[in-house]
Amino acid sequence: MKITLSLFTIIIHFLSVAQTKSIVGTYEMRLDSSNALVVDTLVLNNDGTFVYHVYDKHDGGIPPERNMYGKGTWKLENNIVFFKTTTSDIDKTHTLNFNNSKARFITKSPRDKTNREIPTSLRFFKSNIFWVKGRNLLKK
Repeated sequence: MKITLSLFTIIIHFLSVAQTKSIVGTYEMRLDSSNALVVDTLVLNNDGTFVYHVYDKHDGGIPPERNMYGKGTWKLENNIVFFKTTTSDIDKTHTLNFNNSKARFITKSPRDKTNREIPTSLRFFKSNIFWVKGRNLLKK
């Protein structure tokens, strides 16, 4: 019984590590129009930390260019990414607070044998940052 339980625990551990490694990486959303450019970049690191950068440039905007940053920690549970920012993560540069932000990890299932393409992405469905909700960032 102990051997079976130990083997089950090891298998679950390896499956969770493999799932976490597939989500780690850089995600980006780019909106480019004739008078505006918005680029969101999210980097999820192996150690459970993240960095978020938003660059926007609007012709006639005040200011015409902006850079906003956020950082903190993340964890994956059932294809939902939970973001957390502590007070030590917020400073003069990193002003975005990602507490209460959640995103769905979207990827093609290994069981899906069809030819359809499902790009790996993160779609924010909850955030206290009003403009983050609904953003879909594609994995690079």
